[in-house]
Amino acid sequence: MTGCTDPAAYEAWYGTARGRWIAARELVLMLRLAGLRPGERLLDAGCGTGHFSRAFAASGLEVTGLDPDARALAYARRLGGHVRYVVGDMRAPPFAPGRFDHVAAVTSLCFVERPAEALAALWPLARRTLVLGLLHRRSLLYLRKRGRGGYAGARWDTRAEALAWLRTLRPAPARVRWGTAVLLPGGGPLAHLAERLLGGLLPWGGFLAVAAYRPDPERTPKA
Repeated sequence: MTGCTDPAAYEAWYGTARGRWIAARELVLMLRLAGLRPGERLLDAGCGTGHFSRAFAASGLEVTGLDPDARALAYARRLGGHVRYVVGDMRAPPFAPGRFDHVAAVTSLCFVERPAEALAALWPLARRTLVLGLLHRRSLLYLRKRGRGGYAGARWDTRAEALAWLRTLRPAPARVRWGTAVLLPGGGPLAHLAERLLGGLLPWGGFLAVAAYRPDPERTPKA
């Protein structure tokens, strides 16, 4: 895994109009797919500067952020947000099995060479769901941004690849749900309109979210 070369610059992107809009669409999709509820405990694995950790906490979750980059976590702590941050690697997380209701990895697997191994380490920590936020290779964002700026060095994945990783988990997930967001990555009025009209219909958004449920049918939301 690689850390943030400049935590302040990385976090500043979320302060732009485009960054705020994209992050909001991504958060809404993950909350919906994983059925996250206020008061539940969530681990944000590979949290970086903690943007999504804070967003999850603002949604009412009790959040712990995990990242190997101590400098990024020091920056995250200065931003507040009622999140506990822990230095550590998602491939060997320092937590007991079942410690969290949910585990999220939001674009952090994109920098892990063998994602299935990381998921095998994270899956036992989740009592209910494991939710992944991935850079989607079947998207306009991929065509425009691959290898550029903050996307340099990142891997872009497909739904089929993510499902293949999840099939290696034991016990096997009881159910898997997925969706995409950010059809048009520009963030302007046309992108907003496309998201409202087609965001739930077309599977080519730049952000791919996949939620895997542990074998407990009563916790699996209806489609």
